[in-house]
Amino acid sequence: MTVMFWPVMIFMALSLAVGLYTYTQVRGSSHRFAVCGKAMPFFIIGTALLAQAVDGNATLGNVALTYSSSIWTGLMIPAGLAASLLFVGRFLAAPLNRMNLLTLPEYFYRRYGRNTELLVSILTICCFTVLIAGNLSAVAWIVSVATGWSYLSSLVFSTAVIVAYTMAGGLYSAIWTDVFQIHVALIGFVASAVFVVVSYGWGNLLSGVPATILSLDGLTKLGAGALPNWAGTIALAFGNAMALDFMERVFAAKSPETARNGCYYAASLTMVIGACASILGIAGIALVKNPGDPRMVLPLLASGHLPFWMGAMVFLGVLGASMSTANGAMLVISLVLTQNMVVRWKKTPLSDSTTLFVTRAMALPTAAAAAILAYVRPEPGILLVIAFDIVFAGCVAPLVFGVHWKKSNASAAVSAIVAGTGARVAAHFLTPAAWAGLDTLIPPVISLATFWAVCTLTQGREPAVAPADSMELA
Repeated sequence: MTVMFWPVMIFMALSLAVGLYTYTQVRGSSHRFAVCGKAMPFFIIGTALLAQAVDGNATLGNVALTYSSSIWTGLMIPAGLAASLLFVGRFLAAPLNRMNLLTLPEYFYRRYGRNTELLVSILTICCFTVLIAGNLSAVAWIVSVATGWSYLSSLVFSTAVIVAYTMAGGLYSAIWTDVFQIHVALIGFVASAVFVVVSYGWGNLLSGVPATILSLDGLTKLGAGALPNWAGTIALAFGNAMALDFMERVFAAKSPETARNGCYYAASLTMVIGACASILGIAGIALVKNPGDPRMVLPLLASGHLPFWMGAMVFLGVLGASMSTANGAMLVISLVLTQNMVVRWKKTPLSDSTTLFVTRAMALPTAAAAAILAYVRPEPGILLVIAFDIVFAGCVAPLVFGVHWKKSNASAAVSAIVAGTGARVAAHFLTPAAWAGLDTLIPPVISLATFWAVCTLTQGREPAVAPADSMELA
């Protein structure tokens, strides 16, 4: 047990209590469970999007990467996520909100048909199961550090808490818990970054930092990791357009303008928190010696060099960021399994109450699968990279061009998804280590070229469909 035991226990108890209370907001409606009745205002949507963007990778991972590699490697994560929110806000949020969707794969159904929807559903379910596993692993690790419990006990406890309130309130539970969880992180990281700069002096902190940490080589030289850094940023910037949890919040906004502006708000604060985390990574180099595991830099900095309340907010901020991402991803997988696989392929329609029951029930196998993966692979880093690269490689071109280009069609969408996904899997095994990053960047180009070529070749056989920004679908 550490000094963080009671703050962590109280924080998780509050998260559970707030999440369970949101059961009262669902009112037996599967639509309210999925998108909160499509009535969420700007501040709530912006906050919820921020909470999904800022997870354990953008905070704890950012500090660890800055400490062990370079500030540019650490900043890659929040910069990519912020760019993604700007991209979604500019090109996708308003038209997709206008379509009154329940899930992102439903867009592929309306635009390209049931088979394309099924293919996208399977890919995104696999991708987000890995995402949940990564964040459950982060939550369990933090709980284990704070309590002294074993990793397995911490994992079971954390998963039970998150799945309980996810099943209770659906998107309401995600949004209500996001509001206080992410503001703990925001206040904690901003206050801590200001504190270390004022207390220790920025010049003094930088004097103990190796030149390689701050060098621009991480952005300009292949030998210093520039290619993987740029590849990771680009993959996050465009690949997260396929983020089910981002889009679920876009769909819940009360208007297209609210959805778009919420993305911009979240992008700006994502960079604020990310920059503060990188500052703490720099401070960690000067103040934390021989941490053993780079992930311990932030906890050691929080407990040994910050005022208790500030250190507790940083610690709980990382915990809340990981919980909110796991909760949001768990919800959207349950929705996709129900809406895009069970309901879509069942010959007889389900009642609204049955749909709600099935959606809640789907959270159980989702959580179990993610928890097992989190136990078997407590650091699923390469799996997470590959999973998101796959949806980046195959699905982004059909999504974006389907929204804005009337010549997009189902044959092109399926071909692009298969070509991009296949190329990414092959690139994982074929790309030399010296050219790491190309395995991320080349497959989306193949997917885009395939999409354009098939669209061009099949125009005479497949009728054009109105682009999504002009669709008026119920």
